[in-house]
Amino acid sequence: MLTLWKRGCGFSAMVILLGLAAPRVASSAAIPVARQATARDSRARVTGILKLLQRRGQTLHNFSAVVRVTMYHPRTDETDMDIGRIWYEQKAGRVRFDIRFNILVVDGAIASRHADHDIIFDGRWLIDRNGRSKVFRETRLAGPGQPFNPLKLGQGPIPIPIGQDPREVRREFIVSLPPTRPVALAGRAAPRRKPAPVRLIHLRLTPRHRNMFTFARLDFWINTALKLPVKIVRLNPDGAPTTVTLSRIQINHPLHHVFPVHPPPPDSGWTVQIHSVPPK
Repeated sequence: MLTLWKRGCGFSAMVILLGLAAPRVASSAAIPVARQATARDSRARVTGILKLLQRRGQTLHNFSAVVRVTMYHPRTDETDMDIGRIWYEQKAGRVRFDIRFNILVVDGAIASRHADHDIIFDGRWLIDRNGRSKVFRETRLAGPGQPFNPLKLGQGPIPIPIGQDPREVRREFIVSLPPTRPVALAGRAAPRRKPAPVRLIHLRLTPRHRNMFTFARLDFWINTALKLPVKIVRLNPDGAPTTVTLSRIQINHPLHHVFPVHPPPPDSGWTVQIHSVPPK
């Protein structure tokens, strides 16, 4: 999770739509017209989804959720899963978050129940605090008074297209809407009752220029009721996926969380490392 996904620092919509079967004999002029209509409809759907996420950025003040991050390592053919919680807050123009991992699972077996690992952004600094190894790393991502969006695609450590101008996204990515099916998500349903299907929109972003990003593709499954991605898949250039899922999401509730941003005191046995990313 602790990574900046753009190397240096759009949208033609490819949407699969259901349509009427074409007659056996069609005029040559009708085919281009039908394709143009489909392309316009596809582009309109993509624009609508991006504007929905852009507006969500204006109404999302905070959220918390259970987070699972699954990483596949092709060299060792192992799969790791980190399980924990995420707290996100946007207040007075300042964005901060804390991702706290408590459980580590390796190839289906619990390797640690007290991982004590936080990834924190306090508005300027990205902090990787690992209690097991006693390592505290700080990386400055923004200068004093410099605005920084940790959700911005290619800029922040959590790539979610929330609150971003669709035109900016179009310039750097090709976007498609692969077909999706209703998914039953666990909720507060009564025992022995299946959760009601929730509509998820599958949004796929492919970089227009491969050398600009450290990933080959991003896939989002957006809960239309929450107006928030509940699943993200990052595909590496070597084909290895990293999957992030959110569950038990609470949005705009009173957030009582202490963000552990202070470095450990000297002579505490911790290794403290401080880095600075030059402003762009």
